[in-house]
Amino acid sequence: MWASLFRAEWKKIVGNRRATGGLMWIFPALAILATVLGLLAAAFSSSFRDGLGNEPLKWTETAILPWLIPNNPLGRALLLGFTAVLFAGEYQWDTWKSIVPRSRRVPLIVAKFAAVAVFVVFAFILMSTLLTMGMGLVSSAAGASYGPALSGQELASFSEDYGLQMLYAFVNTMIAAGFVALSAMITRSILATVVTSFFIALGETLLLFPLYLVSALLNTPWILHVYRFLPSYNLLSLFAWLQGGPPDGLEMPSGELVVDGAVFSEVVLLCWVIGLIAMTAYLFHRQDI
Repeated sequence: MWASLFRAEWKKIVGNRRATGGLMWIFPALAILATVLGLLAAAFSSSFRDGLGNEPLKWTETAILPWLIPNNPLGRALLLGFTAVLFAGEYQWDTWKSIVPRSRRVPLIVAKFAAVAVFVVFAFILMSTLLTMGMGLVSSAAGASYGPALSGQELASFSEDYGLQMLYAFVNTMIAAGFVALSAMITRSILATVVTSFFIALGETLLLFPLYLVSALLNTPWILHVYRFLPSYNLLSLFAWLQGGPPDGLEMPSGELVVDGAVFSEVVLLCWVIGLIAMTAYLFHRQDI
């Protein structure tokens, strides 16, 4: 059942050409465009060739570069728009009415979450692959090196870094999809879902300043601890630990620095993912569609 539901959701995502083309396939297309522009520059610009010769590209850095997009606030906004179309669009296009028996609503919504997250990761794997290969062609055309040389140690280090970026994007997408799905359950409108989920995500990211202000004005430092339980803070904290260094931590008005461990962040993020999916599934199960 789960495999068939996942395949069905995947086909719906791929079939939604406007959403996938405008918000996801555009990234692999940008990798191809960057390759074409790089090849033209290598062919007609001696300064470009000299620049690559003096500071050659590295395939390890090039491959990871596309993952900066889904793992920053602007990229997260694009993810919100993409998932809003997929979740809220089901209401506006009346597809829920024809395909959703009440007994299978929970598996359906869970499969939709999984399909969205896997599709986003797949799109950026494709962009990363195309960009890495493309910059290799550009470097070759410019007569520049494209290291580092393949070795067991280099591949192991790269695989670890690449896997962390993929995991970060997957968890980030699941949490973003959770905000979007909850908004879609309530508003049943693509535009309203985009606006609502965007303000939720933005507010969650920028909440530190008002919490700090209230804490200082009321002399209640415990209020700042609320920020330690938000997903964006714990995403940054966890992946700082996984990359081999402690996170910046949260500085209290007293000057005390609170640094949470990796296990704390893992538990908080797991609770957010499970909680958002469970709440969405509960509302979806009880809805009169």
